[in-house]
Amino acid sequence: MCESTNLNNISGKSLYFCVMWTCPDCGREFKNTHQDHSCLITDLESHFINKEQNVIDTFEIIKNHVMKFEGVKLNSVKNAILFTAESHFLAIKPKKAWLDIEFVLDEPLEDFSIHKTVQASKNKWANFVRLEKPEEVDIQFAGWIERAYKLCS
Repeated sequence: MCESTNLNNISGKSLYFCVMWTCPDCGREFKNTHQDHSCLITDLESHFINKEQNVIDTFEIIKNHVMKFEGVKLNSVKNAILFTAESHFLAIKPKKAWLDIEFVLDEPLEDFSIHKTVQASKNKWANFVRLEKPEEVDIQFAGWIERAYKLCS
């Protein structure tokens, strides 16, 4: 887990916060020291070469929504576009005609739009959605992403 640091604030009470580990090779931050990851950073635009316009438009709607959350960083790596706060909470993999999207919640979702679910740990499930059109980024989907963000923050 991340290293916890104790500071005293003006009132004399202790404050604890998480010190993130920064990979010396790629500069990405992680909760865990020496977190296993790929250092292959790519340009965001490279994910959208030869992709249909609906894929680009759908991604932009999601990105604009998620980047409003406090402390969110976008990392474009070789195989995915990752959104992180204190930890990774959303991965998007653009395909020619759709986006494959993965987000982690404290429960498996059983909605018709869920492509698959995988238990990632004792209390966390990776939920997978495939979106093809901007209209599919609805209130329900936005709510799932906000829950994933809050769970990792």
